[in-house]
Amino acid sequence: MKTNKHIILSVISAATLMTLLTFTVHSQTKTGPLTQIIIYKGEVAGTGTGINAFKLMVGEEITVTAKGIDKEGNDVPIWPTWKSDKELSIRVVEGRSKTAIVKALKEGAPAYFSAVYITDDGKKVTGGVMGEIKPKK
Repeated sequence: MKTNKHIILSVISAATLMTLLTFTVHSQTKTGPLTQIIIYKGEVAGTGTGINAFKLMVGEEITVTAKGIDKEGNDVPIWPTWKSDKELSIRVVEGRSKTAIVKALKEGAPAYFSAVYITDDGKKVTGGVMGEIKPKK
C-alpha cells in the first residue's frame, strides 16, 4: 500500500514539474530588437497597420496607443516619449505610457504626432501619424 502511494506521488510530482517547465519555456519566447512602432486608435493596441492619418476639429480629442514590434511581428515592450506639432497637445494617460490623448488646439495641416523610443543600444525608433485639423463649425 505504501509503495502505491509513493508511485502515485512520484507521477504527480513529475507531471507538475513537466507542466511548470513547459510554461517557463513558452513564457520566455525570445523577441528580436525593436524595429517599428505602430500607433493604434483607442486604449488598446490592436493588430494590423494601425492608423496613419487623422482628421479632427479644433477642441476634439482622440486616444491612441503605441505598440512596439520586432521584424518578425512579435510584441516588444516599449515606454515611448510622445511628441506633437504646435497645433496639437498630447497628454500621456497616467500609469500607461503607451497610451496618450491627442487634442486639436488650432487649425492646421499637416499636423503630426509621434511616439519615440530609444533602445538599449541607442537606436531611435519612431512611429508617427499625420493629419488635418479643421476649424470648429
